[in-house]
Amino acid sequence: MSIHSLTRLFHNGLIKIQRLASWILDVLYPQDCVFCRAPSGGAGYICQPCLEKLSFHRNTACTICGAESAQPEAEAFICWDCMTHRPAFERVFIVARYEGAIRDLIHLFKYQRGVWLLQDLARFMAAVYWGRIQPLNLPIDLIVPVPMERRKLKTRGYNQAALLAQALSRAIGIPYQSKWLIRVKTDVSSQTHLHRSARLANAEAAYRPTYKQGLTGKTILLVDDVITTGATCNACAKHLRDSGAKAVYVLALARPIRL
Repeated sequence: MSIHSLTRLFHNGLIKIQRLASWILDVLYPQDCVFCRAPSGGAGYICQPCLEKLSFHRNTACTICGAESAQPEAEAFICWDCMTHRPAFERVFIVARYEGAIRDLIHLFKYQRGVWLLQDLARFMAAVYWGRIQPLNLPIDLIVPVPMERRKLKTRGYNQAALLAQALSRAIGIPYQSKWLIRVKTDVSSQTHLHRSARLANAEAAYRPTYKQGLTGKTILLVDDVITTGATCNACAKHLRDSGAKAVYVLALARPIRL
């Protein structure tokens, strides 16, 4: 067995131990709400009153890439980027705007080892699936996470997109599979301030399909935590399509306003 495989098994085992320890502690000592510190009621780390205060509001967004309009009164639209350069994915679904308490939760989960928030964040994604994706009767076959580069995975200890994808898979009953994509390039600069063509080329070089076939006819739900420019999801979708996927849809926790 390779060192990479042993490392991955170690990290997966560590995550399972953390989850078991968290479950035992929750039984013995019911968790407090991450916001108000009152008992959360055992349904997660956000109590019902604080959950009701969270803002999931977004203005009208591009019906393809999910980029939100800065104008609250905007009607349904397709953004200029999607009109001029059709993305490799079919459509993006976003849970909430990347700001305020939602951003704080994601930062805690992503950068401060807040894996105990997984249940709550996955619940948000599952709600979007049942409320907005499932009614469209999309034939989703697999849930696939945006992969993380090995060194970052070793440093952080987990890929937050993979944890979200696994939890979502359990919640909605669609198989999870992470083997189809890998992150290969480590010197990718920030995408935010690059020209569109440079962003796409940059992102595409950062990922690679593991297999060139095997997804023929499959419809994929690609999962990530935060989308900024959309270039990463577009690159991953392109590689999944190159592996035979019929269609790729994207579900992410949050995206900031960019239009």
